[in-house]
Amino acid sequence: MATASDLIIQLYAGYFDRAPDPAGLNFWIDQFNNGMGLLEIAQSFSVQSETRSIHTFLAEPSIGTADGFLDSVYKNLFNHAIDGPGLNYWMGELASGKPVGRVIVDIISGAQGADKVIVDNKTAVGQFYVTRLTDTPGETFRLSEARQILDGVDATAESVTNAQTLALSLIADDLTLVFNDPTGVLAPFEAAIRKSVHAAWDLWEVYFTRHAPIELEINLMPGADSTLASARSIVTKSTGAFDQGRRILQAGVGYEIATGIDPNGSAVDGEISLGSNLSRMAFRASLDDPLPQDKFDAISVFAHEIGHILGFSAGASLSGSFIGSFERYITGVSSPVFTGPAALAANGGAPVALDPASPPHLADSTDLMAARIINGQVKLIEPLHIAILQDTGLPVSVLAAGGLV
Repeated sequence: MATASDLIIQLYAGYFDRAPDPAGLNFWIDQFNNGMGLLEIAQSFSVQSETRSIHTFLAEPSIGTADGFLDSVYKNLFNHAIDGPGLNYWMGELASGKPVGRVIVDIISGAQGADKVIVDNKTAVGQFYVTRLTDTPGETFRLSEARQILDGVDATAESVTNAQTLALSLIADDLTLVFNDPTGVLAPFEAAIRKSVHAAWDLWEVYFTRHAPIELEINLMPGADSTLASARSIVTKSTGAFDQGRRILQAGVGYEIATGIDPNGSAVDGEISLGSNLSRMAFRASLDDPLPQDKFDAISVFAHEIGHILGFSAGASLSGSFIGSFERYITGVSSPVFTGPAALAANGGAPVALDPASPPHLADSTDLMAARIINGQVKLIEPLHIAILQDTGLPVSVLAAGGLV
């Protein structure tokens, strides 16, 4: 028999397509235990700000459509679009005045076959995530994680195991942020910056096959009004391997993740330096949050900079005795390309074009690792980026994310 926790987790999945936050789940369980019925709770969900930001039909019924809302609920719960007869039935229920909360509860309780198995699996994963998050000292809820957790869950037991593994890796985020802000310029933005950096880190971390505690310093580039950000690993470390007689150096953060050995001890492992005009950026907590079209997406910017910290870097070959793990695969000067074996495989056998003016960047202007971004643009991590970092020695795999891209 489903518990109150199970029933409320299913509401989170149906409305929001995410696992619950511990505080929110505990609040609604308390309401339930104090006499608030499930139908009343479900109806209360329908007027929450998060619900209205996701479902236009609930925020502005004259603009949004009931069929679009119902289709979203089906996709959230069952991973497939609503069928014609189901759509007609539930549209009729809403048109007759049945409350949205009751419709959601009825859809969930009426699930059969594979649909019911998927809902049960998502419920189990949501409960696992909340329990582990609550039991992990110092960890806080992040919306981006809660949304990722349910993405790959289907009717298979394997999908539950994969989601639980993903939950453990995200909860054990191991990312610590330290702010170097002597002038106080970053202070008004600190909480928002933290959310965006963690969301960006999560986008990369789901592909890690090994983990290590990483500490990044967030600081300011004085007078840098035109620059959004720059980043680097503080040190490089010899991998012990050679390329044409040159010792291969790896970015320190990548080396620590690969080996579990911190190459610079108690000092910070990497840094992200921000331009002084912070008002240009939209510091979102999740890719699903609205992005003003006149702002730069901070998650995309930070994901780009973290890419440099992890291994998209150059400079080690300035000394003839060393070569960077990224640079070793660069060929050409006026039209440089990256030829690492994993990257070639991911790119259909073709070398990856690099930016001639800055080879640690890709030439495609729309790519996450291009040197430029424009207002309102969202850039995502692709399998090619994972392949390139695999070539640099970072322990990553697209399969580590349960097939997520």
